[in-house]
Amino acid sequence: MSSSSMLPVAGSGVVNDPLSDFARWVFRSMPRVDQRRWAEVYLRGLLFLDGRKSVRKMAESILSLPVSQSLQQFINQSPWDWTPIRSQLAHFLGSQMENQAWVVSPAVIPKRGSHSVGVVRQFIPKEGRMINCQLGLGLFMTNATTIAPVNWRLLLKGKWAHDEDARAKVYLPDSVRGRPEWREILSMVDQSIGRWQLPPAPIVAHVPDPVAARELVDALDVRGLNYVLRVSESFRDLVQDQFVRSQRSKVLVGGEGARESGRLPPLLGTLEFPVGHQSTSVLIPLAGPRGKASYGNRVIRLIRERRRHSPGTQKLWITNMTQARLDDVMYVASLADRSTQAVRLLESNFGLQDFEGRSFRGWHHHITMVSAAWTYQQVYGGLE
Repeated sequence: MSSSSMLPVAGSGVVNDPLSDFARWVFRSMPRVDQRRWAEVYLRGLLFLDGRKSVRKMAESILSLPVSQSLQQFINQSPWDWTPIRSQLAHFLGSQMENQAWVVSPAVIPKRGSHSVGVVRQFIPKEGRMINCQLGLGLFMTNATTIAPVNWRLLLKGKWAHDEDARAKVYLPDSVRGRPEWREILSMVDQSIGRWQLPPAPIVAHVPDPVAARELVDALDVRGLNYVLRVSESFRDLVQDQFVRSQRSKVLVGGEGARESGRLPPLLGTLEFPVGHQSTSVLIPLAGPRGKASYGNRVIRLIRERRRHSPGTQKLWITNMTQARLDDVMYVASLADRSTQAVRLLESNFGLQDFEGRSFRGWHHHITMVSAAWTYQQVYGGLE
């Protein structure tokens, strides 16, 4: 893995063109000189063009030449691997910031047709309606001042998971199949923390399906990773139902501490907290992961968050950070709001939704270039 001494130095004033220096470093895994040159052109287009960032507009504005076909071929068909570039970006960011949380955030990319990879008509909760779109998942390195996406997955549903003709038209590899969202989250975590050897930090994500949330909790606990997950009310019901049926005689309850009880506590079922509390937590028992009999039982923390200025707005969180101060846990949870804001800026200023191709390779190439443009702006220019 590259040492920090090989990274471009932000704000050093040593190089005349820090963007070219950054591009040479981050795209150095591309095997051909022409690929690295086109990558810099694309990067400049994402950073400096206003409005829609089409390939034709990039070629004409950045180079003043009619070479959009070559730039289109670079982003759609050229066989460069996006994985080492994402790893480079993540390590670069790690040298510039303290990563306080790995935040997962969805990116909705509306599409008119149905032929681009991953496009299906699906319900988008934040929009409250059905949308014809691609749905990506970004993994963001995050703290109070800096945030950047370093890994991505494209969710594949419907025909993209099983229709071989449709898959062939967008060059989907046989090894890439439709997987539940929680598995894609875990895949990004395993790649970023495991294979790229980046430091662990709490995983923050919204997992509304209670079964999926339980699967992700089990997988993260087995890996020894901390998490702060936003869940639905049905997760509470799922956990309560499991323990009512198991008729356990001893459980842990309470706020910052714990006490023993000979019965299932009413708090586990109702979680009625005093009005005016911004957030309150209880500790609840959770059986060990399936197939891990030797793992034993766990205690996790269930937190109800009430927004002080909008008492009708509530969020339910679960975490294995049972020994941390509640304020510290809620600070980590609050970093999810930063990723939501970042996705909006990626859409409006960095061309997240402007990819014109249809292929799986092209989508990952484009989204990687978007991440590179955002990272450069974060480290060299600040968040606009």
